[in-house]
Amino acid sequence: MSPKPCPTPPQEHEIENLENTLQQPGNRSFRFWPIFSMSFLRTFFFSIYSLALPNYLIYEKDITPSLVGLIGSISAIANIVGPLVGRKLTNSWGIKNTIILSTVLSFLSIITSIFFVIPWVLLVVRALDGFVNGFFWPNAINLVSTWEKRYETTSSIDFLRRFNNSWNFGLIGGYIFGYVFVQYLGSDLTVLYISAGFAFLMIPSALSLERCNDFSVINNRAVVLQDFKLKTSNYDPDNPKDPLKSKEMEDPSAIGGKYKLAALPLILAYGGIFIYASAKSIIKFTIPYIFKYDGIDSSWVYFVVLFQQIMQITGLNIMSRLSTKKKGYFIGLGILISATTMMLFMPHSIIFGLLVIFTGVAVGLMQGVTQRIIMDYTKHRNTTKYSMWNEMFTGVSFGIMPTIAGFLLEIDIIYDFVFLLVVLVSVGAILLRSSHRYVKKFEAREVTATSDES
Repeated sequence: MSPKPCPTPPQEHEIENLENTLQQPGNRSFRFWPIFSMSFLRTFFFSIYSLALPNYLIYEKDITPSLVGLIGSISAIANIVGPLVGRKLTNSWGIKNTIILSTVLSFLSIITSIFFVIPWVLLVVRALDGFVNGFFWPNAINLVSTWEKRYETTSSIDFLRRFNNSWNFGLIGGYIFGYVFVQYLGSDLTVLYISAGFAFLMIPSALSLERCNDFSVINNRAVVLQDFKLKTSNYDPDNPKDPLKSKEMEDPSAIGGKYKLAALPLILAYGGIFIYASAKSIIKFTIPYIFKYDGIDSSWVYFVVLFQQIMQITGLNIMSRLSTKKKGYFIGLGILISATTMMLFMPHSIIFGLLVIFTGVAVGLMQGVTQRIIMDYTKHRNTTKYSMWNEMFTGVSFGIMPTIAGFLLEIDIIYDFVFLLVVLVSVGAILLRSSHRYVKKFEAREVTATSDES
């Protein structure tokens, strides 16, 4: 099937005629909102659901920690396979149809898990939701990366900022909603029902998604021109097998000239994902158990995770303003190691809650670098494989750790923090060594290139 042509931005001398064309019937603004809306809704309903379900199982159903951990893990484990299948579906069906399938199946899995609170049913439907979640995020990142690449000179449309804000506001909004509702109005079970309603709202947003990025930017306004012929290219964002090839896309060192990230190896991105996702998943798993042991209501789980997320956004903003990205990255790692050590020796619920909140800064610092590296490689090599690997590493980290944490907790909760500390120190040492070796090679390549030019 030949790719659908997408128009290129007009030249300056064309703008006046194009502005007149915009007034003609049929011309309209390009619909960016569906992907940002779905990003918000996905994190909003999942932030509610991901806390309400384990709280309900721990506080009201009294299910064993190992089983709760397995139920929490299965979704992320299935997410490892999801991007692989999702990529093939996207190549055959296109981005829109793949995302529609993801939203429908996700809604059905949430509904089933609420009405059938049976261990084997929960395992199956949570696996299904994680599997189809791997269809959604790689395609969303791919769309945003495509918009950035083709219209990176557009000053007023900051696609990455809008994308980040949408899912961050969704996370924060979901935690606020969960805390207020459980604390003052209802229970974790009622919140589960409400989360399903927000999951359903993703479906009409997916149906509104544009089938092709066939928009043009005129005076920083994205529009679809129905009756005006523009120059076209052969690039089709719905056909990842037909990428725009260039030396810049093939050579990662070319990225460094523009984004100054060539001195940061790709292993920092995926290693960082493994570290902060492992830390978040283990710590998040232990919160309701520590609070329940001390007689603290489940609503405070939402409260602590809410402020952890706020601190994570703070860390992301700090990272965006740091000139030395690697330094901020390893500062974040150091904070996680220090906080885990304190949790090991001071497991009191109030101190634990404050430490959990503070770890959000560390996660934000590390996430800022990992996200930027992956987005740059995705954009300049024009492939979905980096976002696919991102989902796989996230699935491994969030998938394996809750199961391990559940089995260790049945022995003693202290073992969870011992295990996490070993992971942070060992993986962090590997990343630090790899980073130093990569920097030396990069500097040597730069010296060689300078000598050749002279």
